[in-house]
Amino acid sequence: MTAAAGLVSYNTVVVALGVAAVGFAAGVVGSLCVLRKRALAGDAAAHATLVGVACAFLATGRRDLVTLLVGAFVAACVGLGMLVLLRRFTRTRDDAATALVIGVSFGLGITLVSGLPAWGYANSAGLEQFLLGHTAALTARDAWLLAAVATVAVAVVAAILKEATLVAFDSAFAAATGWPVSGIDYAVVGLVALMVVAGLPAVGAVLVTALVVIPPVAARFWTDRVGTMVVLSGLIGLVAAVAGVAASATRPGLATGPLVVIAAAVVFAVSFFCAPHRGWIARRAEASQGMASQWSDGEVGP
Repeated sequence: MTAAAGLVSYNTVVVALGVAAVGFAAGVVGSLCVLRKRALAGDAAAHATLVGVACAFLATGRRDLVTLLVGAFVAACVGLGMLVLLRRFTRTRDDAATALVIGVSFGLGITLVSGLPAWGYANSAGLEQFLLGHTAALTARDAWLLAAVATVAVAVVAAILKEATLVAFDSAFAAATGWPVSGIDYAVVGLVALMVVAGLPAVGAVLVTALVVIPPVAARFWTDRVGTMVVLSGLIGLVAAVAGVAASATRPGLATGPLVVIAAAVVFAVSFFCAPHRGWIARRAEASQGMASQWSDGEVGP
């Protein structure tokens, strides 16, 4: 009994470390994505990853995490490239182009992943777990891989934060002063694709965008400073990841990925209502005080 408990504890720690690293980095990268209004690009990349997972397996016959994530990253970049081409060379609106890429890529991915066993690839069973994540299968090697990817992503954000912030708030001025706006945009979108792929084992292709979007949106309620928002967003992603893993370990029948997203959503709800200046309660109180002041000054009639 003691040995079994120790094994469960070790597995839980391994999963928590890997998912926490991804959660923190996803929150950090997501801050730039949200500020630049590129959140839906992450959704397009996420839904394209299943095609890459299936193609990587077909090309190599291997199911190790590194091979599958490389295939997912290539597919995510292709999906984003298709999105750029649709926006640039057709008259398709941004929302319609994004929906088109999401629908086609996700449909193709589901077809490939679900069809592989029927086509004689018996050892392909389990690839469908990338839909909602498969944290229980993470090994210590996988956790270190995810932590390394997360570290690289955070380091890149730290290196380009000043330039990315300028582009996010005033791209016209950035271009006029000689900054490579397109290059910075591509770097941000590339980071989003990287974190979407890294988040696949944690929360899966369906929910991974939430891990990139919810933490920065929640953090935005608490601060007006970009640097503070980036750090706070990373911490929210980390807390949500650890809370989701802990809840899943307590209730083994519940999937970790959805619990991580639910934990992030709870933090968002608290931020929405309770943030000191931007929260709903604070804004209602401010509006009430303003109304009371108008009444006392005689500016509002009976």
